[in-house]
Amino acid sequence: MTRKWIHRCQGLLPLLFGLLAAAVQAAPLIPASARTSPLDLQVSGLLPGGRTNGFITRDQLMSLPLTTVTNAQDGALKRSAIYRGVPLTELGSALAVDPKSDVIFMICADGYAAHVDASYLKQFSPLLILEIDGQGPEKWGRSLASGLAMAPFYVNSGSFQARLAEKLAGIDEGPIYPYAVARLDFTTSFRALGPLRLPGEPSASARLGERLAVRDCLSCHDHRGMGGVMSNRPWALLKTWSSNTNYFRRYVVKPKSVQPASRMPGFTHYNEEALDALQAYFREWKDPGAAR
Repeated sequence: MTRKWIHRCQGLLPLLFGLLAAAVQAAPLIPASARTSPLDLQVSGLLPGGRTNGFITRDQLMSLPLTTVTNAQDGALKRSAIYRGVPLTELGSALAVDPKSDVIFMICADGYAAHVDASYLKQFSPLLILEIDGQGPEKWGRSLASGLAMAPFYVNSGSFQARLAEKLAGIDEGPIYPYAVARLDFTTSFRALGPLRLPGEPSASARLGERLAVRDCLSCHDHRGMGGVMSNRPWALLKTWSSNTNYFRRYVVKPKSVQPASRMPGFTHYNEEALDALQAYFREWKDPGAAR
């Protein structure tokens, strides 16, 4: 009888360990209220329990199921690279963020703030990268594209193919790969992008410009705390500039020609249709939060 009981218990052990592992995996990451290390990831937005901000340690991130992919031509490193990290969608699940969250902003140390929406997440499965070629952030060095340090976090996908539906004014979308990422903000398109939408019945050109502006301008030009602050020139200021055709177009194509201290790269690939659309958008856009 004793041997039979032991045998049955031994048969149950794999099942019990499997259930325990599943329970541990299902348990949400609990952000700390304060940073404990420069390698902690700050998270904000629609967190559970009414929280809006916290910090996740690198050890917590490394404990999650990790994915390994190869990028044949990394845009920052200018070479092939092997990434090991957590898909952003799975990180959101591990944090138990509100299911309504359909936009993730990736805020970088220099104020740049890239964002990905639900369609980009589904198509390209970007990772929060924890290791590049088997090495942690202390070995990543600097981007060959900009010279900026890449730590503490990097976001990229294994592959990218510009989508035909995202071709605007003949201009393809580009891959999204922010480095020196310090914070992820889980939010909704309604909250983040709703105030940037055109009211009423905008012109076709302005509607095209809206898509261009959200895609190409929001990373450096914020609106009321949403978007990047790298330029120190908010959305409403771009609207002011749009009233001056010569100034606005020169700023977009060759920014240093009108503002020598500008950090903005010139959008020399913008054709006349794109410039017309962008200017039409900012002229027709109205700040819903402005005093009347």
